[in-house]
Amino acid sequence: MEQTPFSLVILSPEKDFFEGEVEQVIFSTPEGSIGIMAGHAPMIAAVSEGVVEIFVDGDWKIAAVGQGFCEISFHQAKFYLDTAEWADEIDIIRAKEALERANHRIHDMQSRQEYTKSKASMSRALARLKAVDANAMHHRH
Repeated sequence: MEQTPFSLVILSPEKDFFEGEVEQVIFSTPEGSIGIMAGHAPMIAAVSEGVVEIFVDGDWKIAAVGQGFCEISFHQAKFYLDTAEWADEIDIIRAKEALERANHRIHDMQSRQEYTKSKASMSRALARLKAVDANAMHHRH
């Protein structure tokens, strides 16, 4: 069944990450995952660090994203995120090394601030690896 497309805009401080017509977008909130299609009731939602899945032109595009929020209207979704990168552009080795470093810092923590920073690094690295996995799943034949 063909879905009605709607406008999706994803913005981060670094760049206008994505703009185009899509059929569906799935993202994480503090309360769980939400899927958006055309005609969704208007809402504003917090976006959790993790993965955003976009169904466009019959294929899934996967991005690792930082925290932010989104505004949904009947025919548009606008995301304002602190970071966003495509899963297929993520350097898996660097992400795994960052995860390992964050893991070591947590085990060797000297201060609460360092612990919080390490947890954030770990969360970001896990989100990036999760995006790579989701991307691989969607593109497996």
